Amino acid sequence: MKNASSIFDLFSQYGITIDDKYRISIEERLNEILNYQPSVGVFGKTGVGKSSLCNAMFGQDACKISDVAACTREPQEVILSMGTNGIKLLDVPGVGENAERDKEYAALYQKLLPELDIVLWVLKGDDRAFSSDELFYKNIVKPYIDKGRPFFMVINQVDKIEPFREWNVEERRPGANQANKIDEKRRNVAEIFDLPLTKVIPVSADERFGLVELVDSIVHELPKEKKAIVLNETRQENRSHKAKEEAKDGFWDTIIDIVTDIIPVGPVVKSIISAGKSLISSAVSKIFSWW
Repeated sequence: MKNASSIFDLFSQYGITIDDKYRISIEERLNEILNYQPSVGVFGKTGVGKSSLCNAMFGQDACKISDVAACTREPQEVILSMGTNGIKLLDVPGVGENAERDKEYAALYQKLLPELDIVLWVLKGDDRAFSSDELFYKNIVKPYIDKGRPFFMVINQVDKIEPFREWNVEERRPGANQANKIDEKRRNVAEIFDLPLTKVIPVSADERFGLVELVDSIVHELPKEKKAIVLNETRQENRSHKAKEEAKDGFWDTIIDIVTDIIPVGPVVKSIISAGKSLISSAVSKIFSWW
């Protein structure tokens, strides 16, 4: 479990003393944030590569999520951990089996969505029809997305998009013609689901392609107090400098919000703010593995 006490040790090093009556309240609020376990809902039909995507982003390959069998009516919950807290993944049953089952799943989705920090809807790159996905997204998921919940349509297995023989195995990237087809697929999915292009991310989990861009996008969309927590649970190779800086700034802003909410504005608060980047860099390096 992470603990906020190291932040107060740093305050002391900068000559900033916080009265105990304030420190207890600040520490409680920070510890609540630091020990939060994010929840990620992974939606999509069986066979789209939900397992490989989650392991490639968040887990160690020894921890595998099995695709939910068509007869299973409950989401499968698995904890994957690269950092301290772990991240809770809900592998949600896929749609499109039959009308009766889809009706049950609609109720399940509506129950789960409010509890999730991130929603990833996974499509298969070489699929040509997304009618069942489209129906559920527009009728069940979109109302929650419209309220600002972080959501991404992830096109997985793009290495299989024609002409798949162009895929550069050594460099793990598409050739020129294949890259154009992947971009075309991305724009087509954005149009079908009426999404901004930035919400549609092409990846290949098996080839470790596009994962940095997906993590960047997720961190950007998350509330500031959750950016660092989620980034801490991703694989090191998926953490870009951009995502680290954004997560660091979000954590610093969160500390300032908590401090100014509890302590009356005065010399102590001004000293913390003026310490700025040097203080928060030290704090982040003590708490999070990615700095």
